[in-house]
Amino acid sequence: MRSIREPLLIGLVWAVLALASVALRDRFGAVLLLWAPAALAVAAFHALPRQRWPMLAAVLLPAQALAIWSTGSPVVPAIAYSVASLLQAVVVASIRIAVLGGRFNVPRGTWHVAGLFAAALAGGLVGAIVAWPFRAEQSFADISWWFLTNVLGILTLTPVFLRLRPLLRFGVNGRLLGFDRSFLMPLLACAALAAIVLHVQHVALMPLLVAAMVLTTVRLGTMASALVILAYALVATILSLGGQSPMPALDLPPAQATLVLQFWLLTMLATALPVAAMILKREELQDTLIERNLRMHESLVHFDLAEETAGIGRWRLDLVTGKQDWSHRMLELNGLPRSLAPDPGDLTGLLRDGGEQLFGPIAANRDARETYSFNYPIKPPDGPERILRMSVLNEFDDAGHRVAVFGVAMDVTEQIRREEALELARGRAVRLAAEAQKLANTDALTNLSNRRCTFGRLGNMVDVAGKRGGTLTAIIFDIDHFKRVNDLYGHQTGDEVLVRVAELARRQARAGDLVGRIGGEEFVWLLPALPDESAARLAERLRESVETGTENAALPAVTISIGIAHFRRGDTPESLLARADAALYDAKEGGRNRVNQAA
Repeated sequence: MRSIREPLLIGLVWAVLALASVALRDRFGAVLLLWAPAALAVAAFHALPRQRWPMLAAVLLPAQALAIWSTGSPVVPAIAYSVASLLQAVVVASIRIAVLGGRFNVPRGTWHVAGLFAAALAGGLVGAIVAWPFRAEQSFADISWWFLTNVLGILTLTPVFLRLRPLLRFGVNGRLLGFDRSFLMPLLACAALAAIVLHVQHVALMPLLVAAMVLTTVRLGTMASALVILAYALVATILSLGGQSPMPALDLPPAQATLVLQFWLLTMLATALPVAAMILKREELQDTLIERNLRMHESLVHFDLAEETAGIGRWRLDLVTGKQDWSHRMLELNGLPRSLAPDPGDLTGLLRDGGEQLFGPIAANRDARETYSFNYPIKPPDGPERILRMSVLNEFDDAGHRVAVFGVAMDVTEQIRREEALELARGRAVRLAAEAQKLANTDALTNLSNRRCTFGRLGNMVDVAGKRGGTLTAIIFDIDHFKRVNDLYGHQTGDEVLVRVAELARRQARAGDLVGRIGGEEFVWLLPALPDESAARLAERLRESVETGTENAALPAVTISIGIAHFRRGDTPESLLARADAALYDAKEGGRNRVNQAA
């Protein structure tokens, strides 16, 4: 009974999570950024011994299929999705256990974190490939959403479920996850920041969420990475209720905005988890060093052996006698000959910059009671520059006077280089995202704002004019007889004419105006905060500029017809443009190459 009771409980919890997630999507219009049931299945296979996996699979498969079928999915796809979910969980759990070296081990370094990340990606890929033929929507965007939703769920919620495994009766001894109050304020701060950033009309602010996650991870550890991602996802899900976009800052449909946000969340995890792993490894090593230092006088021979093995150097200065004790490895790390041990005397003439970067921080921290660390560069005579991390502990007598300084050093060059490379990669990702946003809003031929961007800005300008009582003029113009230009001279020449007209219009626009291309040869010029009569003069100047500017160019001479409409209270973007378009039509009917103003 016990062998089947636990899989039955897991299957029940899986079904409840799946039905709740689908109900959140279908009944409340929310987007699903991560799939919690995938993490539960992975945690179950990870926690149970392999000999019990067949029983777990035999219970989970019908439970998953029944839950999926109950949401309206046909029988065959429901079974296929269940098989995909099981295969995904088995692949991820198998890789996780292999990477960690056992079911009960926890991540202890960069390779562990990288392996767990790769396991989620591999399992998500397997599940997506199996499910793809059975999905009604087989677009790349749809399968990308499927893949990212499962991967994010596995990466963020699997550690949480494993910490909660006694509650789920996975059969593994341990205590329940006690909520640490130190997590509360950072998580609330991250959630508030996400609510702000996701609304702001600047994608460049998204790195603030990455920085907040990294800082929280540095302060609270790897579990904080998952909890911050969950906080971000919760805020985005709340924003998406009612079919809204989870990322209002992007002028994209909810489905596309969901993919963009999922890629950002995955990038955040890829950025924060290695940092957390390196910090964990460094702190673990420093703790080991401090413990060994306390036993140094009891077993100097053993300490020296451990020092040589770990590549760590030690140094001690007795401030009362002035005697130094340099280990061989410490001298070697600083580019000095081992023969100078144990007391090399005054080294200011041998160390780079007279030893200022080594001894300066030690002098500045003379009153420090806790261990402190700093980096300093060294330049060996026969090699490239290296970076050493020095951890120092001051020793005090009963009267509170510093009597000695003890320090250990290790070469952290490769770690620093990796951190710098990570920062460069993050900066490049931010730049690429900004460039992609610019491309999405720009017409490729004329380099003006495209139709989507133009109508978005028009909506904002109409809102401002309506609420503040300001002025707004919409000018629509197009090239007269443009089809004749294409027919006589070819589309290449037609494109050159479009570019020339766009450039002439851009020169006439003021700072704060918007000139956009909304059709083949049709353009819009939006002029906020300008008197009506001034707008008419600018429109006439534009018409004359095109007429004369193309006559003198090595292109067919063209003219434009212009329609003007001024904002009236109660106008919508559509009504304002409709009046401007009607005025343009009257200008063409009246003989072209003229400016006509809407009534």
